[in-house]
Amino acid sequence: MSELAVARVMVGTLAAALTALGCFLLMPGAGAAMARLPRARALGWGLSALCWAWVAARLVAHPIDFLAFLTPARTIVGAAVCLALTWLLLGNLLCARALGGLMMLWPMPVILAVREQVTAWRLVPVSVGYASLTFGMAVVFYPWVFRAACDALCARPPVRRLAAALFLAAGVAAACAAFALGEVIGQ
Repeated sequence: MSELAVARVMVGTLAAALTALGCFLLMPGAGAAMARLPRARALGWGLSALCWAWVAARLVAHPIDFLAFLTPARTIVGAAVCLALTWLLLGNLLCARALGGLMMLWPMPVILAVREQVTAWRLVPVSVGYASLTFGMAVVFYPWVFRAACDALCARPPVRRLAAALFLAAGVAAACAAFALGEVIGQ
């Protein structure tokens, strides 16, 4: 599959996730669920495993020069060791950190694939990607930021409705961008 096809799938998935998150925030029990989310242990284990698998797959597919000593087998073993250390040492707010890790991982392949697109819709996944990257870095290094954001969403229904509207709008924009991507500059 080409990089652009992968980017279109990822932007489409992003559109679905943003729309689902916006709809979820409008539900009556969303406040209580948001309060429990940062400390959800099983979800944190699964998402952190997904993060380390993603990193290992990217390193196997596209090795970095200064990590040339890492063969594919060493990369997989290293990711497994890092995953075990993550589970052992970062148990507190692991779900928040893992979500932050995913928010840092998804934008780069999309940004690289859509940078040469003719349509102005390419700015939507790029803008959402950089916002996600920035918030993801803050959440990984300061996971209590995510907990505070969840607390603000569960404590104040008007803030939750505003956030839901913003997520729904971003989801619709990302869906439009997923359909508009495809024509490369110079072709």
